[in-house]
Amino acid sequence: MKKYILINIILFIVLLAGTIITIFIIYKDIDTSLSLKVIIGYVIYLLLYGLFSIFLVIANTRKLNWIQIRKRLFTFITWFISLSAAYYLMYYFFKSSEMDVWDLSIPFGVSFGLTFSDLMSWKKKD
Repeated sequence: MKKYILINIILFIVLLAGTIITIFIIYKDIDTSLSLKVIIGYVIYLLLYGLFSIFLVIANTRKLNWIQIRKRLFTFITWFISLSAAYYLMYYFFKSSEMDVWDLSIPFGVSFGLTFSDLMSWKKKD
């Protein structure tokens, strides 16, 4: 298990370093072929890291019993409804145009992350 925890730490450090380097490249407006390759590599890494995190959530969710899954789903739905309502109210007061279905992706992602973030790492068996 320590090997998997070390892999998670290394992947997160690479994610953090890539984020800092990408922000620096964009902020300083560095326009070279190497910077473009770094940013494309970072985007690919983000996609792969996201897929890996989804895999970990699915693998760890399978280990939960039905009561724990129901609690998490209820928490997810509660967060999603409350964040969607807050987002809709802010959108209604600050923008007068119509809201799309895609505008609910931010509350969905945040509520998913808040609910299942502890399942995104390998854990020892209890």
